[in-house]
Amino acid sequence: MRVGDIYETRIDAMGASGEGVCRPEGFALFVRGAVEGDLARVRVTKLNKSYGFAALLEIVEPSKSRVEPQCSSFGVCGGCAMLNIGYEKQLEIKERIVRDALERVGGFSEPDVFPIVPSVPNTHYRNKAQYPITPRGAGFFMRASHNVVSAQNCALQDIVSAAVLNVTEEYMKKFGVMPYDEKSGDGIVRHVCTRSGKSDTIVVIVTNTSVLPYEHEFVKALTERLGTRLCGVVQNINKERTNVVFGKRDKLLFGRRFIMDNIGKINYKISYKSFYQVNPHTTLPLYEKVLELAAPRGETVFDLYCGCGTISLFLARAAREVIGVEIVPSAVKDAAENAYINNITNVRFYEGAAEEIVPQIISDKPCGVVVLDPPRRGCDKSLLDCVVNATPKRIVYVSCNSATLARDVRVLCDGGYTLKEVHPFDQFPHTMHVETVVLLSKGEIDSKKVRVEFSLENMDMSGFQKDATYGQIKERVLEQTGLKVSSLYIAQIKQKHGIIERENYNKSKSDNTKQPKCPPEKEKAITEALRYFGMV
Repeated sequence: MRVGDIYETRIDAMGASGEGVCRPEGFALFVRGAVEGDLARVRVTKLNKSYGFAALLEIVEPSKSRVEPQCSSFGVCGGCAMLNIGYEKQLEIKERIVRDALERVGGFSEPDVFPIVPSVPNTHYRNKAQYPITPRGAGFFMRASHNVVSAQNCALQDIVSAAVLNVTEEYMKKFGVMPYDEKSGDGIVRHVCTRSGKSDTIVVIVTNTSVLPYEHEFVKALTERLGTRLCGVVQNINKERTNVVFGKRDKLLFGRRFIMDNIGKINYKISYKSFYQVNPHTTLPLYEKVLELAAPRGETVFDLYCGCGTISLFLARAAREVIGVEIVPSAVKDAAENAYINNITNVRFYEGAAEEIVPQIISDKPCGVVVLDPPRRGCDKSLLDCVVNATPKRIVYVSCNSATLARDVRVLCDGGYTLKEVHPFDQFPHTMHVETVVLLSKGEIDSKKVRVEFSLENMDMSGFQKDATYGQIKERVLEQTGLKVSSLYIAQIKQKHGIIERENYNKSKSDNTKQPKCPPEKEKAITEALRYFGMV
């Protein structure tokens, strides 16, 4: 194979950045704009040792998964890599991304990946926006450049964000307020940002100057457009020659510097700099899953990278105590206030980098559960070592980056933990990102094998047999038959017997979705296990 060679080939997979993958002559080529299932003509543009890149020349036969993108900037803007792929296919691809990362990066064999939880709706879901304002326009940066494309018909941002961008552009044009030029350092407005809750929206305008010209007119225009939804307008001042969005100083122009929102029964105050999940439609089931897997049962929980306390307060309902660690000062302040707002007294928050703070505090308390929710780069190795040394019974890891998730989970498992369950959530529809929650449990107690011998003959097993977990059922099947069974297969057989615990395990997300059916020999083994545990 040489650069310039042309092939007619089938696209048989999707790459992590949204490129189609084909394998002419058995060699992997990444093709931007191609979709899994396409029959395409491609031209080789670059070759590396084990893979290469190709340009899409022609779609000879389009994939059945292809759809018309809902945005005129698709393919130019780098935000929505899968907007031209049907949603059900996107979910299938994302499940595969998580599984492949665990297998290839983490070295896990047949990881127990549950069906992905979809986002309903899957468009206009983002409650946060950051629009760069430049002399060449306002919107989003093009892929791999600092040029911008229009964001007016973005399929991901909520309609409130689009309205704020319109108001900002109209205000700047009317009053001659110049955009910031990163090359010369001249101009005033650098970004306009929004953050919304169910009924609140805060607007942050980032400027290169201490004074925002005609600030009252800007606030008035926003108030007229958004009405009572507008809860605050902040001018953030950033005079640095940097691509960091926010500066260290800000000035309140109207209302307050935060929004109020709720997830389930917990109310939250969220400052504009604090981390907050961007898709409200999947956040509640995501946090409920974290609570279910953590199962604190009156134990002490360490919530690392806790943000404004969203997960911490969820866990506090069942934990003896929750200790949160977060590096962003405003988020720590919000977390403490959120605990006060909800009258939750069994939480404490520490400010600082988790890898620096945790070693100082985790050894002072018996640690039952650790929750990790790091940024995309994952956890520092020293922090993972510290967690392993603390020997919590369970670790729940929440991640939006499958590769760093797999890398870190491997470190934890090498330290004596076992990967139990993997739950993907489509927190970012139409992008290649997947939010994933995994459960790890400790296989042994302080490396000491404890042998206990007793008789089950005269014991009443019914009290706990009804609560047999998926893991217990799998272990029983493996022990008795040597067969490995998935959670999906167990869910199917439980449904046959009228046992329906979690609907998304048992039924597909659409009538057209094909899920593998449990083979007869595994059905027989699972049924025997259900009988053993007194469930049927």
